[in-house]
Amino acid sequence: MLQPVQIRYDAHVDALAIELVPNARRVRTVQAAPGVYLDFDSRQRLVAIEVLDASTHVPPATLATLPSAARWLTLTEAAAESGLAAATLRGQIRNGRLEATKRGRDWVVDATALLNYLESRDARGRPPTRRRARHHE
Repeated sequence: MLQPVQIRYDAHVDALAIELVPNARRVRTVQAAPGVYLDFDSRQRLVAIEVLDASTHVPPATLATLPSAARWLTLTEAAAESGLAAATLRGQIRNGRLEATKRGRDWVVDATALLNYLESRDARGRPPTRRRARHHE
């Protein structure tokens, strides 16, 4: 069965993604023009096209009609994906370090914003606590 082409626009990074074969494994990417990339599968079939700085190539009114590429996560989902507690993420939202949107009474985080936050964190994290050496008699 032929799967429909998927077109998504991410306004946050101004990128247009066109998946000709959704969920295909990409093994090679070729730059066709500045900011335009073609993805091929192992059989050399074109499976996707990505256009960076899309608003310079496509009228903004057209881009506004396209579905968003954002993948929204609840704090519980974001916690599971990041390995951090939901309360920690909530605190980072409150401190302005993690972008999030309130939907009803719940916070949702764009998966890209979560990744950006995780990459911006100090790699050292908290210093390890010293454990007392136990003496065995």
